[in-house]
Amino acid sequence: MFEQAVNYKNGLYKELSKIGKGLSSDRRLEILDLLTQAPKSVETIANGVGISVANASRHLQILKDSHLVKTKRKGNHIIYSLSTPKISDLVHLLTDIGNSELSDMKTIQDKSDAQDDVKTISLKQAQEEYENSFVLDVRPSDEYAAGHIQSAINVPLETLKESMPKLPKDQKIIVYCRGRLCANSNIATQILNRNGFDAVSLNSSHYDWNKITE
Repeated sequence: MFEQAVNYKNGLYKELSKIGKGLSSDRRLEILDLLTQAPKSVETIANGVGISVANASRHLQILKDSHLVKTKRKGNHIIYSLSTPKISDLVHLLTDIGNSELSDMKTIQDKSDAQDDVKTISLKQAQEEYENSFVLDVRPSDEYAAGHIQSAINVPLETLKESMPKLPKDQKIIVYCRGRLCANSNIATQILNRNGFDAVSLNSSHYDWNKITE
């Protein structure tokens, strides 16, 4: 009977370790974080992470074997998405633990926040002020379409400079992107402030916004 209990336990932990294998790579964590925003093709993932399509495919196969992502065909493309919304919760929990327990993460974030012309705003303060502010989502359009902060306007970072004439200079602009693991809200805020706008960077995601308002 004791051997039966050991075999039971060992079998379950062996299966559970498959999830750990999927998470044991910085690139796979980045891919999962991208997929918390919206489903994507392997080509879009490769471009977003900055790796080759072949390398992205290898990482995605490991994530699929770990049951962290799933696929469906859309025309000539295979689209990857999180296998369950709980994976999004897992990715954000890992990020929260890293933010609180890994001092080097805090150092990297503080250095980014301390750049010239970068001003930041807390999630709580942003929610208090957003009705009187212009909320700018600088993510790619597919991520904005998958879900965004109410009333936010989408201007992807790569089109920000050409879109400036459409943005208000008489109103505070709250800029957000994918959250604390993404530097784009700070970059966009810096660009705007150097061009005469009053912009603040909200280093929180649409997911974080929804969680605090539930």
